Amino acid sequence: MNVERFVSARADDWAALEALAQRAKGRGERLSPPEVLRLGHLYRSAAADLAVARRRYPDAPGTARLQALVAQGHGLVYGKAGRQDPIRRFVTTRFWQRVRAGGRCLALSGGILVGFAALGALWATLDPVAAAGILPTGFHASAHPGANGVVGISIPARSGLAVAIFTNNITVSLEVLAGGFTLGLLSAYVLATNGAMVGVLGVLELKAGGFEQFVRLIVPHGLLELSCIAVSGSAGLLVARALIDPGPRTRGQALTDLVPLIGDTILGVAGCLVVAGLTEGIVTTWDLPLGLALGIGLFLGGGFWALVVWRGRSDRRGAGAGAGAGAGAGAGAGAGAGADSGTVTGAGIADGWGGGPGGAAASATAGPAAST
Repeated sequence: MNVERFVSARADDWAALEALAQRAKGRGERLSPPEVLRLGHLYRSAAADLAVARRRYPDAPGTARLQALVAQGHGLVYGKAGRQDPIRRFVTTRFWQRVRAGGRCLALSGGILVGFAALGALWATLDPVAAAGILPTGFHASAHPGANGVVGISIPARSGLAVAIFTNNITVSLEVLAGGFTLGLLSAYVLATNGAMVGVLGVLELKAGGFEQFVRLIVPHGLLELSCIAVSGSAGLLVARALIDPGPRTRGQALTDLVPLIGDTILGVAGCLVVAGLTEGIVTTWDLPLGLALGIGLFLGGGFWALVVWRGRSDRRGAGAGAGAGAGAGAGAGAGAGADSGTVTGAGIADGWGGGPGGAAASATAGPAAST
């Protein structure tokens, strides 16, 4: 095979390999699954081409360029995985994907919490004294018109209350998650009682004339805390589903498959509860205006669910355009992109076989083909 035919037959694959290498930028995880498979195929082909080039055209500049490209591909295929930032990925993507993966269980968990909050509010409206019985000790005073309840505590004392509520929220989150091993019964019960308590407390404070203070103290951190409890409940219900209906898997395998989700849920919920706790212990001690308190609560709670919708989407890059690029489009468009970047590209390699100080043999071989 003369050099012209050799380069003509292989140049497109070299260009495609260069395009993928540029796209990866030294980190193979930047490529979609189909692109990773194509990278391996192109690297092996280029390595074989390099062996031919070294034997037949050892002094051609194109051989050195091809060697550099093969070395770049080798680093992507066989090198150690690029240094990742697992914390950043967890915070920006993985936790929200775990939350969204709850699907129907997440909807059921949130529905129980919100539904029983509404039922609690209705109960407190119809029979406030009886409804106050489900509240923890220290909150019952709100059942009596004119009395100050939780919102009547002094501002300095609120930091102590914040610690108590923060600890309670962690306990509740763990209970609803672990409750999945009771086939979801404990999870549903804890979600229902906590939702009902929120509804009862809100109506009792409204009847006692302290609703604005209730909003100032509870809403800035409460919406985020309730979101965390709903997410923990979702994980608990997923555990229950794995026990009740594991599908074709064994129950042990179904539970094992949930371990990463449960671990990420615990870490993510704990982090969000820390944010809520800081808001509770610092921001709410400022006795904020009502509008600002509502704004902070909606920012934290709404922001949480906005991230679930936005960042919780699965990465489907490989299923669409990415797959097409990996399957063949990279050979043409990728070569153009590489040429614009100023780095050695497949097109550059193809142009480096006829000249240079050691290219006489290659030029001599190519000459007859060019003259026919």
